Amino acid sequence: MSPPDAPDAPLRILLVDDDAEIRLAFRAALTRRGHSVVTAATASEARELAATSHVDVGIIDLMLPDGDGFALCAEIGRRWGFPTVMLTARDEDAAVVNGLASGADDYVVKPVAPAVLEARLRAVLRRGLRVTEPDRLSLGDLVIDQSAMRVYVAGSDLDLSATEFRLLSTLVSERGHALSRGQLIDAVWADSLPSTARVVDTTIQRVRAKLAAAGVTSPVLETLRGIGYLVR
Repeated sequence: MSPPDAPDAPLRILLVDDDAEIRLAFRAALTRRGHSVVTAATASEARELAATSHVDVGIIDLMLPDGDGFALCAEIGRRWGFPTVMLTARDEDAAVVNGLASGADDYVVKPVAPAVLEARLRAVLRRGLRVTEPDRLSLGDLVIDQSAMRVYVAGSDLDLSATEFRLLSTLVSERGHALSRGQLIDAVWADSLPSTARVVDTTIQRVRAKLAAAGVTSPVLETLRGIGYLVR
């Protein structure tokens, strides 16, 4: 799968709406446009999918049977880190302000054409990672403190070497962009060039093993055969 910010790259979308017709209509339209869509009718279903599916971006309705979209957007941003777009029939200023203040990355009023919605999804993805505070990045299950060179999973410190930290931080900072072994060597091993580019592969394997042991399901470190690596 191509990086999600490429012009024609398919997206993995979480669509949350309690209206079955709207779910079916948008899922069908976005699927026809090449995207993978998982749907939920409630906030609790959305949480389960956010935790178990590899999602690039969420589309969240405002009114849900077991909560509201404002709170769900805030929770998604805090726990899983992928961007969200609120999709609702309410267009009053207060609702728009509350939606954006809650952590939604955009606010789209129904009805909206699938092509326009797709463009808004790509726009929020191009804005990149959430910066939770200076020198801190949040993506999926990870919080990366760049100044302290620490990675946290559910509040616990993930034990990484300095090289492993630099490699993971570099990939996460370039989320969605493929990086070659040469680019990673320049970024991670610039002060002490390795004798072989395969050191990148072995370091990736160690980082993957530590993420798996910590129960991290997102972000995902992907191997692009013949190219390099990327995080999504």
